[in-house]
Amino acid sequence: TGGMVPRGADAIVMVEHAEVCGSKLRVARAVTAGSGITFSGTDITSGETVLRRGHPLTSRDTGVLAAIGVATVDVWRKPVVAILSTGDEIIRPGEPMQPSKVYDSNSQVLADAVRELGGEARRLGIAPDDIDALRERLHSALKFADVVLLSGGTSKGAGDVSYRVVAELQDPGVVAHGVALKPGKPICLAATGGRPVAVLPGFPTSAIFTFHEFLAPVIRSLAGRGLEEREVVPAKLAVRVNSEIGRTEYLLVGLVEAPDDGTSPSLAAFPMGQGSGSVTTFSRADGFATIDRHEEIVEAGTIIQVQLLGRDLHLADLVVIGSHCVALDYLLGVLQQQGIRSKFLAVGSTAGLEAAKRCQCDAAGIHLLDARTNEYNQPFLTPELELIPGYGRLQGVVFRRG
Repeated sequence: TGGMVPRGADAIVMVEHAEVCGSKLRVARAVTAGSGITFSGTDITSGETVLRRGHPLTSRDTGVLAAIGVATVDVWRKPVVAILSTGDEIIRPGEPMQPSKVYDSNSQVLADAVRELGGEARRLGIAPDDIDALRERLHSALKFADVVLLSGGTSKGAGDVSYRVVAELQDPGVVAHGVALKPGKPICLAATGGRPVAVLPGFPTSAIFTFHEFLAPVIRSLAGRGLEEREVVPAKLAVRVNSEIGRTEYLLVGLVEAPDDGTSPSLAAFPMGQGSGSVTTFSRADGFATIDRHEEIVEAGTIIQVQLLGRDLHLADLVVIGSHCVALDYLLGVLQQQGIRSKFLAVGSTAGLEAAKRCQCDAAGIHLLDARTNEYNQPFLTPELELIPGYGRLQGVVFRRG
């Protein structure tokens, strides 16, 4: 296999189909001219384009290059992105928690996002709220990084110093400080000497959204990649949403299957809520919808366009919507280990009950007290719903003595 065909021969017989009998060759299967022969140029001809500029190299592509004798090719260099968290209240994950402190989650998610975009992330640790120390760290990063990201200190409070240090940059310096966006209003965008510099909000959800909105396209471009196209799916908004006039809002939602009535989308979207400081909201959401800055109220039942956060949407086998409970989390974890994929949307007892009535979930966690009968849960059920007794919870009030 792979050898040159002797001059005068025009077909190849597989050795499995031939047998040597003394001085004779016995062929068990007939062949025609050209059988078993690969002719020069049938795969790649001289001058043919094999790979084009901007094509991400995979193992299949490097195999093609090796097959045509190419050992090296020019590629886009991974842009180096320096990431520096700021704030006296920030501590590294793994350290003991202290009063008034928070763990640095932003640098981790930003570093991983940079790698996903084709960049090389350099985490520079945590800088205190000291303007001189921060200035030194920033200028040190600008010596080697193509992009510099600061996290925190972008608001105009007395203790916020990041934007003040960035405001000292020139050529051209700060180009925007504050955008009409929710979450992410206080972002500060700058550039110096052809290097983008950004101060992202300290709140995790705000930081992630503004990164993907303003910085991700820049990093993809520096890495030689085109614009990313995320899948958009229609969904029916499950509950009414109030928005803030004057700012475009990104609404994180969880998606579940909705009853098919032949006219509406097959998905229902539940707002995830919990604000820009929530760390878990972004990881649990399936996508987000954009609410125009001129809209104040989006009614339940409105058809919205949801941009997926992942490449694919994997709907759950079991959907639970309603009040949050750690014991329910445990039970869903047990089911997950058994191969049953679940989704839990903590939207409160009332919203969970309404979702169950609309057949948008398999179960709803509720703890509702009927003031008229002084009875829990049962008075709120409709004939198509069944109450599964769960467990009692002892609740109380914690107070400081003295």
